This record gives sequence, C-alpha cells and structure tokens, in this order.
Amino acid sequence: MPRKGSRKVRTGCVTCKVRKVKCDEAKPACDRCTNTGRVCDGYSLLAGTAVHAGDGWELVLRNPDDVFPGAASPHEGRALQYFRDAAGPSMAGTADPHFWTHVVLQFSALEPAVRHAVVAISDLHERAAAGAEEPGAPTLLALQHYNASIRELEHVAHRNRQPVVLLVCILFVCIEFMRGDRDAAVKHCRHGVEIVRTVARTHAWTRTYLLPIFRRLSEFAFFFGDEDAEFPDLAALCPPTPRAFASFSEAQQMLDGIFNRTTKLMRFGRGAQHHTSRRTASGLFGSPSSAASPFPGHVLEEARIAKELDLWLRLFADFDARMLHREAGAAKYAPPAAVYDLKVRRCFLLTRWECCRIWLDIAFDDRGSGASSQDERSAASFRRVLKQLLWLESQMPAELRGGNSDRQRRPHFVFETGFGANLFFLASTCFHLETRLELLRLMSVFALPRENLWEKDVLIAAARKIIAVEHGLENLEAHEARGEQQRLMSVAEEEDPGRGITFVRHDDLAVFGSYLLLVDPFVSEKIET
Repeated sequence: MPRKGSRKVRTGCVTCKVRKVKCDEAKPACDRCTNTGRVCDGYSLLAGTAVHAGDGWELVLRNPDDVFPGAASPHEGRALQYFRDAAGPSMAGTADPHFWTHVVLQFSALEPAVRHAVVAISDLHERAAAGAEEPGAPTLLALQHYNASIRELEHVAHRNRQPVVLLVCILFVCIEFMRGDRDAAVKHCRHGVEIVRTVARTHAWTRTYLLPIFRRLSEFAFFFGDEDAEFPDLAALCPPTPRAFASFSEAQQMLDGIFNRTTKLMRFGRGAQHHTSRRTASGLFGSPSSAASPFPGHVLEEARIAKELDLWLRLFADFDARMLHREAGAAKYAPPAAVYDLKVRRCFLLTRWECCRIWLDIAFDDRGSGASSQDERSAASFRRVLKQLLWLESQMPAELRGGNSDRQRRPHFVFETGFGANLFFLASTCFHLETRLELLRLMSVFALPRENLWEKDVLIAAARKIIAVEHGLENLEAHEARGEQQRLMSVAEEEDPGRGITFVRHDDLAVFGSYLLLVDPFVSEKIET
C-alpha cells in the first residue's frame, strides 16, 4: 500500500529550505530558526528581470505581483526591482548590506508601509543616479509613496508592532538623507532610538538587525543634531564583548560603541559644555578658551575606552589573520571587485579605530599650547592610517581608477558614513602639513559623493579651508602640487612677525550642503567661503 503523502509547499524561510525541515513561517523570522539559536535568513522573493539600456534601466514586468507581491502597478514593480538590483546593494557602503538586500526586501512583500517607503527611496535614488539637477527634490511618485507609507505606519503602530515601526523609521531617515533635510532626519533618528531603548531587550530580531543601525544613526545625530538637545543614549544596549570576532559586522558593532563613547568624551574635552558658541557639523570640536579639566568620571571613562580599543585591536588582528587565509583561497575564484570590497571594509575599520585612538589622545589637550605634544603622541597613528590607505589605493581594481568607469561603478549615495567624514576628521585634527595634504588627496580617492548628509565636495572644501587658515597659506594649491614636507612649529615660532604666519586652530566648523563657516576659538571673527 503506498504511503500517504502530503502536498509539498515552496514557501518557508531560506534557512529551513536549506536544512530541509518544515518551516512554521512566522514573520519576520520563523520560530523554528530562532528557538534553535539560528539566524533566520527570511523569505525569498521570486527573481525579476532587469535589462540594462545604456546608463538607464529598462524593466519588463508583465505582472508586478508575479515578481513583488503587493505591487499595485508596473511603476511600483519597476521601482522595487530597481531597489533590489541597484539601490539596495550599494546602500550600506562599508557596512554589512544584509539589511538592505534581504531584510528590507522581505518586509516590502509583507508590509505596505515598508513597500511604499522603498518605492520612494528607489525613485529618489534613480533620479540622483541619472544626474538630476536637484536629485533630492522628490517627484510626485516619491511624495505619494512617502505619504502612503506614513499612513500605513499609523495602522502598524496601533497594532503595537514596534520592530516594523523601527524598520520603517530607518527607511524614513534614508528618505530625508536623500532629500537633504537634516532636521527631519535627526527627528526620525531620535524617535527611533527612543523606541529601540524600550523594545530591544525583548525582541532578539531588533537587537540583531536594527540596533546596530540605530547605534550608528545616534553618531550621525551627534554631529548634525542640535547641541542643546540631549540625544538618547544606547550605551546600555551594547552587546557583550565576544571572545573572537566571527565577522566584520561583529567587529564593527563593538567599534561603533567605542566610537560613540569617544566622541562624547572628545566633546567634553573640547569644552562643549560652554554654550557661548554654537557646535556645528564637525560636532566634537567645541570652542573653549582653555582646556577643560576632566572630572574623575571622565578620566575613568578615558581609561576604559583605551582598554577597549586595545582589546578590539587584538581581536581584530586575530580575525584578520583568519580572513587573510580564507581570502587567499577565495581570490582565485572571486571577481576582483568582491575581493577589493573586503579590503575596503578592513581598512575602513582600522581607519575608524585610529580616529578613536587619536581623539582619545588629544581629548583633554589645551589646544592653545602648541602642536608638539600632539605630534609626538599621534604621529604613529597618522603614519599607520596613511600606510593602510596607500596600500588600499594600490589594490584598487583598474575599473575603479578614475574616469567615467569610476563614477558608474561607485555609488553616488550611501546610507552609512564612510571614508569621507573619517578622513575629514583626521585631516582637521592633524598638525603635520604633508600628512594633511595626503589625507586631503585620499579623501578625493575614497570618499563617495554623498554619505548620508556628508557631501564629498563640501568636506574637501572645508578641509582645504582649515589647512590654509591654520598654516597661514594663501596658495594651498602650490603646496599640494609640490608635495613639500612641512611641519608646524610651536605657537611662538609661528607667530614670528618676520614670517608673517599666525597659528590658528579651528574649533567650530559648519558643513551644511553648500556653505562653510569657520570659527576660531581664540578670536570672534568668522571666515566665510
């Protein structure tokens, strides 16, 4: 007698399909995976068809519902497909792209609020990629879907589904980044972080996929937010330190927490508690007339951060050795661009670590006492940064080296902060002219046109202005061309009337879209460009 069979279904999460077990199909992650300690890879979508037509996209979708469930029109289906194939994979920049390539797309098939937000992002992204004169100006399609997402989100909130609310909140922040609306982006960040603090402990999925993003968004809010508004702190939700890093994502999560704590310490050390001057987009450079005296609690925090930085470097060195062994075998089969992307992630994390190390060294320095002491402590860090970045530049595939191919291959917008802002921080902190000029050149190599609200052209212009003012140079281009080796002397030597050079240290820099404002802490005059 033949055994009674059951109809096979083709639904279920990707993980259960690979394991060949029955999936309970719980959303957003199946219980069968989460209850056994596995990471649920979510629910796959049917593949679509994309045909490149020159620099544009020509998508043929006879029935959008066949490709993206819930798509109400060919326009929606096309936008979702563009997000899947073009916008989503590049959105994370140097971070793990899983959230954008998997999580967001999976939810777009389940939640109308997510789907509408993704359509708006896709439309804004494609306009910018096509070289629109005002890429942040929303089209009617983007506005309609943004408003529709807001309406749908109200229904989600009423059902008390906070993880979905948080996911949509991230998408709203992305929309405001692309529109260039700083205040709206910070407002969404604040609301999202407040919700994360209340639900992350009880929702493992939120801790895994959303908390790391909000931790980095709180960093963004620190630089672009209002000085007088206290931003919610996520330090209490930092995961325990692992015995070893299993992925770049684990290494980045630990370093993100250290980075945020270091910026807060730097802000105090730069006298940001003095509200006599406005803190702006460079964020951590306050404007005291003298060095701040650290409280005992800040001294202890400085020691804790230093210890954690040392621990992070040891863990990362071990992880890096294991990764290099794997890459040696994978390089034979992987395309050069994929291998290079891993090198980019490695160098980005090391650059970020050096940034923390330098800030910690100078957090409580008296900036009016001269450059010599900082030079001695930070010179090794700056040398390591340059060595890493010059090596990375030498590893860059030929198709990424300048010209039109570079503009086509590299994304014009990413959601995460990348090399641009970090190299700007280093260039504005350094005292050594030759090093600063090399960092300035590397900004043009590695920075992307837009990294959330950081704009490459503005950051480079700001760095050039800072260097010219602080070194008393009227013709910075001549120094860049000659590549002269120059080093700042002490303040007394720089103020020698015979040389006609005055040492000026910046402490306040506003970088908002299209203008710069440089404020010196020791004089009240402002220099505008």
